[in-house]
Amino acid sequence: MELKRNSNFEILRIISMYLIVVSHFVVHGMTPVNSTSGIKHAVMLALQSGGKIGVDVFVMIGAYFLIGKDFKFRRPIKLILIVALYFWVIFGILTITGHHLDYQWYELIFPVPGTYWFAGSYIVLQFASPVLNLIIENLSRKKLLKLLIFLTLIWTLIPTFVIPNVVDLWLSHSELGNSTVALFCYLYLLIGYVKKYPNQWTDQLKYSALIFMGGVGGMVVTFLATKGIKMLGMNGESLAPYVDHLLDANSTFVILISFGLFLIFKNLKPSVSRAINTISTSTFAVYLIHDNKFLSGMLWHKVDNTQFQSSLSFLIHGLWISLLIFSSCILIDLLRRVILEKYTNQLSIRLGNKLDKYFD
Repeated sequence: MELKRNSNFEILRIISMYLIVVSHFVVHGMTPVNSTSGIKHAVMLALQSGGKIGVDVFVMIGAYFLIGKDFKFRRPIKLILIVALYFWVIFGILTITGHHLDYQWYELIFPVPGTYWFAGSYIVLQFASPVLNLIIENLSRKKLLKLLIFLTLIWTLIPTFVIPNVVDLWLSHSELGNSTVALFCYLYLLIGYVKKYPNQWTDQLKYSALIFMGGVGGMVVTFLATKGIKMLGMNGESLAPYVDHLLDANSTFVILISFGLFLIFKNLKPSVSRAINTISTSTFAVYLIHDNKFLSGMLWHKVDNTQFQSSLSFLIHGLWISLLIFSSCILIDLLRRVILEKYTNQLSIRLGNKLDKYFD
């Protein structure tokens, strides 16, 4: 079954998780982005933006393979088991080795969703997939498009272009219903539209590249515009939240870049690679290991990105160290799969089948 899976998507899944690790080199590092300037500042922003692009792409790929499928409880249950396993193992190892850990008692019992925002939201998306599939299947093309336009307006365009303290419509993210789960559902519906109603913009490589370049170009132009406004004398503190919005997962430009990347890899000639598919299966574990709430701070404090002063040194070491972390996490999860995958599958299938029968 694995051999029949298009490895183009698996390559993109690997890239997306690597981008997330690279972004954590910046956002969890010891060097504050706003403390830098010039080329180094631009390098840090570029690396940071890759994380949210990686999140959106990862969700889009997952959605693509869930759309049109019958819901089975075993899928989210298996994810929950893997999340819990890594949380408990890392907690146990660090406790035994004498580290003082800050935690709430309930986190040990219910590590999902509180300790991993991305994993928690992704699992909720899986539980929501039957309802989202019903929306995709039952709405006409026109109505689904109208829904997407409306959601794009309130969850993407307004949060991107409404600048706090500069252009304020008195609409907060919470008032618009904006959340990580909401964004993931939006991306799911977007990919559902693409899969159900293909057209030249989504099925031809040249148009996919245009969407990607449009997102990159829009982000670059907007960054340059903010720099120009600051040079004209506007308070930089007023623009800081706006720059943060540009790097959010629901930023119009981040979504365009992510969507373009997804379409590019979708429209490449299909390929199959056992090695790629094997590595890709462990990408979610990369997030669970390196961004564990107990391990993350220790990891990036040890890396200490303040030692890389020049722009080039910061870029090269950021990419290389992130690759080393990514590869190490993949190897750890491959070992887990060899030892425990059989039991994880059996338990998730057993529990999943019982829940499937109960809710049937």
